[in-house]
Amino acid sequence: MFTRRITQANRTQLVVVSYDIFLEHLDDAANAHNDGNTEEFTKSIQMARECILQMRSALDFQYELSKNLFSLYNFADRELAGDMFGNKADNLDALRQMFKKLRDAYDTVSKDDTSEPLMDNIQDVYAGFTYGRNDINENLIDYGEERGFRV
Repeated sequence: MFTRRITQANRTQLVVVSYDIFLEHLDDAANAHNDGNTEEFTKSIQMARECILQMRSALDFQYELSKNLFSLYNFADRELAGDMFGNKADNLDALRQMFKKLRDAYDTVSKDDTSEPLMDNIQDVYAGFTYGRNDINENLIDYGEERGFRV
């Protein structure tokens, strides 16, 4: 679901995708908690915390905004850890609202970002050759080993 967006994203769009992935893990955690599935709840929280770790490690501290985001990411990580170890979903909605606002802000900025995608030499994706029950199927062409990031 996210692979194609990641391969075609520039820096700003990649931030939006990162937030989307994080929000998806929060939704999965909330659903698992509602279903009483502790194992899936814990796994989803761990994946959301991994997203936060990645976002935190990508910050560029020469910008003032990065310091604020770092504090926000640390707060979110602590709240998720508390929910995970307490097997509760008390903070999921508040975190979802916070990160949804950040995601929407970056999405707005990404519309003005005309920089090239970070990856090149990616495999071609053709959509619409066949249709699934609820979606358009995508076909990937060129499964070569030397696609993606080049050093």
